[in-house]
Amino acid sequence: MLTGTISDFDSDGQFGVIAADDGRLVLFNLKNIEPPLRGRFKLGTRVEFIEQNGKLGPRASALSPASMQD
Repeated sequence: MLTGTISDFDSDGQFGVIAADDGRLVLFNLKNIEPPLRGRFKLGTRVEFIEQNGKLGPRASALSPASMQD
């Protein structure tokens, strides 16, 4: 699993950008996250994710808050 930090959201707060620890930017969509978890993702949140190829470039799936054991 890859890790990074949420660095941006669109004006509606539905799409966001993760600044991956390797320096790349990876897109994500909050509608693909279970509703109870959505409120945990804010700017600056450390996350773990799986990267997949998307229409606009790399996208994150299986997004979850990063473990505190880093």
